[in-house]
This record gives sequence, C-alpha cells and structure tokens, in this order.
Amino acid sequence: IRTYVSLNPIMIDGTGMCGCCRVSVGGQTFFSCVDGPDFDGHLVDFDSLSNRQRAYRTLEKEAQEHHCRCNTKEAGQC
Repeated sequence: IRTYVSLNPIMIDGTGMCGCCRVSVGGQTFFSCVDGPDFDGHLVDFDSLSNRQRAYRTLEKEAQEHHCRCNTKEAGQC
C-alpha cells in the first residue's frame, strides 16, 4: 500500500537554506519546504524527525510562558 505523508514545513526562509525542515527520506536528506511537503511514508525517518522537533521544546515552553506573562498586569516586569 502506497502511503504518503505531508510534513509540516517549518519555514524561516522557504528555500531550505535554514535547515529547519530537514528530513531524512530513504537515507537521503530533503527539505520539506522545497522538496515536499509530501513524501513516501515508508521511507521517512520518523525517529530523527521526532527528535529534531523536540530539540527546543523546553525553550519554546519558556518563551510561551514569558509571552503569556507579558500580556498580563505584570507586563512591566517583561
């Protein structure tokens, strides 16, 4: 059964130069913003893709919490 997956091309520049959307498919490197976003689902290295997406989870959470605090009455502390 052919299976295609559509990956989220997280883009900064939309040309693949930033590498944010890099994905390994069949042992080759692709950039979902340029080469995708659709790929053969059986060839995508989901382990490495998942690890890349989690790499900045802690920093993203801290930034989100900081942003939310800045939109409150205590905004003078930001």
